[in-house]
Amino acid sequence: MRCMTRLPMHVATLLAATLAAWQPSKALAADEDTQFWLNTVATGKIDDNTSLTFDATQRWRGEDEVGADQQTIRVAFDQQVAEKTRLGGGIMLFDTAGLTEIRTHQQATFTLGRIEARTRLEERFFDGADQMELRLRQRFTYNQPIAEDWRATAGIEWLGIMQSRDAGEGTSTEQWRFQTSLIHRVRKNLDIGAIYWMVIFPRGERPARTSHIPQAAIIYRF
Repeated sequence: MRCMTRLPMHVATLLAATLAAWQPSKALAADEDTQFWLNTVATGKIDDNTSLTFDATQRWRGEDEVGADQQTIRVAFDQQVAEKTRLGGGIMLFDTAGLTEIRTHQQATFTLGRIEARTRLEERFFDGADQMELRLRQRFTYNQPIAEDWRATAGIEWLGIMQSRDAGEGTSTEQWRFQTSLIHRVRKNLDIGAIYWMVIFPRGERPARTSHIPQAAIIYRF
């Protein structure tokens, strides 16, 4: 009962920390925007070595140049194939104001102490595109326990286009993501988190565009 009464306070504290960084986009420079994402995740083991994850997000983006708000849903699995290695894959559906992206992925994740390295290959299918887009992602994350039932992470991720959805375009760096999060375990099977991403989009000779994306996460473990 005590845990149940503390839960709203924990949620409010983490949401307040997340929303503190969310200022109206119009207050930022023309090459910046601010978004807010809400992530809900359910994950658990389906056998000794395999985990299954369902997640859905609501992404409030609020900028014509960035695009309309998005909704996503994904199903993914990971299998422990060695002591420090997992292999996995999944499928994801994006809806952006009625436009659809279907995305499949395959990935390998390696752990060394508190450092995790993930390599992911994505196949992206867009309404009206010339062809399938192929994107490679490389992420490094550091995980740090900071108190009982609390942990923090920091990471960096590179996303590169190997084959563009537009037939006339070549390979390119699509974005860099700098990520940090604070996660609290409120019950044995329930975590909540506050997340911040700074996403940089190179634009050739033009100044890069930067997105600031505070997020809230609810993670249920079955």
